[in-house]
Amino acid sequence: MDKKVKDILQKWLDIEFFYVANKIGFINKLLVADQKLVFDTIRCLDYLTYSGKNNENVNYVITLISLMWTHIDHDVYDIRSFIIKVLSRIGYPTSAIIVDDLFDKEKCVFSPLNSIIDQITVGINQSRNEVEVKDHYYLLTNFQKQIWDAMDSKAVLGISAPTSAGKSFVILLKIVKKIIEEKIDVLYIVPTLSLLNQVTEDFHDLLKKMELSQCKISNTFSMTEKYEGNYIYVMTQEKAIAAFANEEKAFSRRMILVADEIQNIERIKEDTDERSKILFDTLMEFRYKKNVDQIIISGPRIEEIDTLGENIFGIETEDISTTISPVLNLTYSICKINQKYYLKQYCVLQSEPKSEEITNIDVISGYGKKLYDDEYLDYLTYFINHVGENEQNIIFAPTAQTARKIAEHLSEVNDEAEKNKDLIRYYRDTIHKNYSLCQTLGNEIAYHHGKLPMHVRRTLEKAIVSKRINNVVCTTTLMQGVNMPAQNIIIRNPHLYLKKTDTAAELSNYEMANLRGRAGRLLKDFIGRTYVLDESAFANAEGYDQLELFNDVTKELPSGYGERFEEYRYDIEKVIETDKTVDATMQKYGYLVSYIRQSVLRYGKASRKRMNDVGIKLSQKQVAAIILKLESLTIPKNICIKNRYWDPFVLQKIYEDYNENVPLTPYERGAKAKLDRMLKFMRDTTETSGMYERFIPRELQIGPNRSFLVDLCMKWAKEIPLHDILLGDRYLDENGAEEIEKTIQILQKTVSFDVPLLLKPIFDIKNPSSIFLTCMQAGATKEETKLMIELGIPRETALYLYETYFKGKEEASSQDENLEHKIRNRLKNIINILPYWVKVQLDFLV
Repeated sequence: MDKKVKDILQKWLDIEFFYVANKIGFINKLLVADQKLVFDTIRCLDYLTYSGKNNENVNYVITLISLMWTHIDHDVYDIRSFIIKVLSRIGYPTSAIIVDDLFDKEKCVFSPLNSIIDQITVGINQSRNEVEVKDHYYLLTNFQKQIWDAMDSKAVLGISAPTSAGKSFVILLKIVKKIIEEKIDVLYIVPTLSLLNQVTEDFHDLLKKMELSQCKISNTFSMTEKYEGNYIYVMTQEKAIAAFANEEKAFSRRMILVADEIQNIERIKEDTDERSKILFDTLMEFRYKKNVDQIIISGPRIEEIDTLGENIFGIETEDISTTISPVLNLTYSICKINQKYYLKQYCVLQSEPKSEEITNIDVISGYGKKLYDDEYLDYLTYFINHVGENEQNIIFAPTAQTARKIAEHLSEVNDEAEKNKDLIRYYRDTIHKNYSLCQTLGNEIAYHHGKLPMHVRRTLEKAIVSKRINNVVCTTTLMQGVNMPAQNIIIRNPHLYLKKTDTAAELSNYEMANLRGRAGRLLKDFIGRTYVLDESAFANAEGYDQLELFNDVTKELPSGYGERFEEYRYDIEKVIETDKTVDATMQKYGYLVSYIRQSVLRYGKASRKRMNDVGIKLSQKQVAAIILKLESLTIPKNICIKNRYWDPFVLQKIYEDYNENVPLTPYERGAKAKLDRMLKFMRDTTETSGMYERFIPRELQIGPNRSFLVDLCMKWAKEIPLHDILLGDRYLDENGAEEIEKTIQILQKTVSFDVPLLLKPIFDIKNPSSIFLTCMQAGATKEETKLMIELGIPRETALYLYETYFKGKEEASSQDENLEHKIRNRLKNIINILPYWVKVQLDFLV
């Protein structure tokens, strides 16, 4: 029977292959499923689901059902009841929802089946995978049910699964059930702002559905507010670790910790990747907290995730892993061999890809090249229009600038398109008439990357989910767990650059597997397809095995600093027993010198064990020598602790040499000149110049461009709306769209994040009560607008709300009602009169 199963699978894959090849226009051939194949497949599925439930059989079942359901004539073959029965039998009743248009989501019941026996059988099988939360019922897969049950008793869980396995959903659902039953806080750490928005909204929607009012969702931590209900903190790692720096007793209530997309600690050993180190250091802070009841780390296809959890937290970790995806992912690639082009089909159940020569090669362009010129973009446009017609497509781009360029070219097909007029008008009013999305959205085309303004990101993602946009050109933000619905993903090559340099990066085979996993929507699609337009670029890239080019590879993650410490042990040991400051000569290991000194400063002799826990092994004598050197510091210890990624001896230099006072607010007389002199000091002081070069982009470090940066910092901090900041001739000419993007990027990253980090030591030393840096970080000065931004409302939206609905419009309220309550109540009162694209940004709050 095994050979029979493989033969049947191959026939369905052949039908799928020629369906795709014909759709693109590569090969003029189609195959159709005959009655014998359908009946043989039904018998085969019946056999597979009774002969055992190992992973291989389940993968075969899901693959065969996906292909058969996609390619049969449903008017001839009514197999709905059979598929519901089979999928329920193997523990995947959730996938069966796709075939049942009349599925009752509220009662969690399928529409009537063909026989009472089938009805009873499905009901029995379904009951094993059904859970209840406050009288609401949900169907889970076997894998999701395993997570659900483990969260009842296990202290640390490591969850590894393909992208579409539904792990995040069941974690959220179980957390809400725990909140209903007991008083416990939650910290949910995510890597990106897009994912932060998504998780925040997912929590809000669940709480609203359950009618829970005793929970508060927050994206920031504050010790000042006393709330008796449950806190749900959804934060990036930067926000979480900042709480530890500013509050000695941060996250001290009984709590659950979730670290989603844990694979982001992969680059901890790279000297240039700070975000992975912040994530790892944040998790290590929780290792020593006694109030954490449960820890969950989660990510796609991670090897030995239980070992990873044990190494980080020092506690036995329950491994809950699966290789099964409810969505069938197929990869198609174009390959050139001996001047002939071939279309290949990759399926994880096949040892070798299917390959057929492309007979119509006239449309193929740019194979083996890197430029995104008009010829290639015309070909890409043709490809998308054929393969993704009437579907949602994600097109991968190597850079943010290229993403915009591709979207603009795709939209040139129909300059008179009039879709999304309201969203275009909103972007014109809040950004600029030359903003590129205003040109592309009319054709239901958009681009998405990490440098979008927050109000654009929030509304654009809402438009994508609402199917108002068919084609989205994305950068690597796509791989960070953001739920963007798409049937197809199109990628040219693994390059994350246009021009090769020594530091140019490429998608790893693991990242490529995650990217392909984004194709196909859970509970919506049986098949997700990825199209690779240049296979040779992957075959020649480091880390891609020619024999397993597009397999679902797994990743083993590092769990400490040990590897890099041992590599540079000799150099590190020479420095740490002296008072030599970290400088440019220590580029590969300087961050470890700072880490060691900061650890010893914080924990004294006890730091030796803590450093040993992360792989840094020092002797008692070495720790004692570091303590002795640190005793020479005159800078207050608490200032060093607040700036944990700075070398204490560099901070000492700032403490000794910077003599000018800092501005209290952006409106203080002379504030702009003081800001300019602070940046100049950091640039020209030998000990701080390395940090200046690290935080300030090269093109903004000197001359008129540095003045431009200072000007943007002041405008941003003074609450000047983005639309007004972008007034000027530089944004009107033929390069206007590009200048708009550049300025937004500077505001989003350099002004809001990097400059405040660079100058934080000066402000902590001179006047920690100054609000200047917090105004720059938030882009706001008024307490109302700053608080709205802290609550998760995008800056431009907060400014609009204040000017239109808050300014001079005080409402009657109790004397003891705090500002947050006033804001929330005001928003509830006006929510129904707000413009649509403003309203959708507030759904998670009211």
